[in-house]
Amino acid sequence: PHLDWIDDPRKKEEHNFDSAGIGSNRFATILLYMSDLEAGDGGETLFSHGWPAGQAEEDHVQLDDAIDALRASGDVEGILKRDSWEEKMVANCRSRLAVRPHSSRAVLFYSQHPDGSVDQSSLHGGCPVITDQPKWAANLWAWNSIRGGFPGSPKNEHVVEKNRAANKSPENDQQKHATFINDKSDESMRHAQLFFQDTFWGNYGFDDPPLGINTFKGHKWHVRVDGEVIKSFTIGRDKKQEFHI
Repeated sequence: PHLDWIDDPRKKEEHNFDSAGIGSNRFATILLYMSDLEAGDGGETLFSHGWPAGQAEEDHVQLDDAIDALRASGDVEGILKRDSWEEKMVANCRSRLAVRPHSSRAVLFYSQHPDGSVDQSSLHGGCPVITDQPKWAANLWAWNSIRGGFPGSPKNEHVVEKNRAANKSPENDQQKHATFINDKSDESMRHAQLFFQDTFWGNYGFDDPPLGINTFKGHKWHVRVDGEVIKSFTIGRDKKQEFHI
């Protein structure tokens, strides 16, 4: 799970993300579902700090019990490894607050409190899909003020001055295009998968085509094999970038 709110606690970036002060940040997310998944298929959007709406406190199911129930159901037998992050995620998705994808459904949630401070209850993630049916969704992000890279956006002036003194070009978070390519030279990467933070993005193995993605400077992408992070990439300044495994 992750936050859509962008954190820069040491103010290293030119853009000022401190939305509780003069900065701007992601204020709200609208997640649009474009496909249907049935109960038990996975693919929900999990809010890991929340509980199902209307559920009494005495009915809350803790993670260990949720994992036991998932294993007893046999729903992920032969699909997910025991004790993997995917198994834990599915267990959380079945016990915590989660929204099932439906093509006529959208989820709206806020990343900030009214005073602009980050709302930790917006921590969320995508549940693994455990069926052959695809999941399609799209994000719309609303900012509380002008976003970075656009005229009038709030700046950390000390970073701007430092970069100017070093003759660095102004930084912004304008869109970059990254291509992730599996060179098929490392057998351990045969069944690799690509993740944005903790969210599954696409299969990245020997039999899969290169993944072309629109992303932003500073975004971190992880390569996982059997649930373990094997390699990580950080998006840089260049407009077009390639990453190989």
